[in-house]
Amino acid sequence: MTAPVTALPAGFATEVDGAAALIVGGVHSFPRHPQRGALGQPFAGAQSSASEVGVIGVPLYALVAVEWATEVRTIERDGSTRTVFVTGWLGTPQGVTWSLRPAVHDVERGLYRLDDSERFAASASTAEVPAAIAGVVRSWGLGAVPERVRVHNFPL
Repeated sequence: MTAPVTALPAGFATEVDGAAALIVGGVHSFPRHPQRGALGQPFAGAQSSASEVGVIGVPLYALVAVEWATEVRTIERDGSTRTVFVTGWLGTPQGVTWSLRPAVHDVERGLYRLDDSERFAASASTAEVPAAIAGVVRSWGLGAVPERVRVHNFPL
């Protein structure tokens, strides 16, 4: 029996606070922020690995797109319930917001998931989103990805 070869995470290189980082996948969430530990979709065509960036143990991030809506449940006359998701309510986020969030690599499954070891909030940092990611994300149907996004890596 042979032991599985440990694959280094692959993603698109960027910088967070002046340090190398990899954007390894994406998470689309509706109608609010994704749950901690949510699975990410690896980006096709990701060529940079931790060794190419020059740092083993480089921080991994997932690009998170949150498509905002408010859940509205109504009770019908016959007692049944109906749920709709309404966008654009006053006082709620609107459209799609983008951020980078810490991710972890599950070597056995070959998947990425959002780091669930603690809760994170937005820091003062922003990071550049490589142009190659924009093409992949366009297929999600969420519109254009901004060139820079907020980084949610401040532990609460």
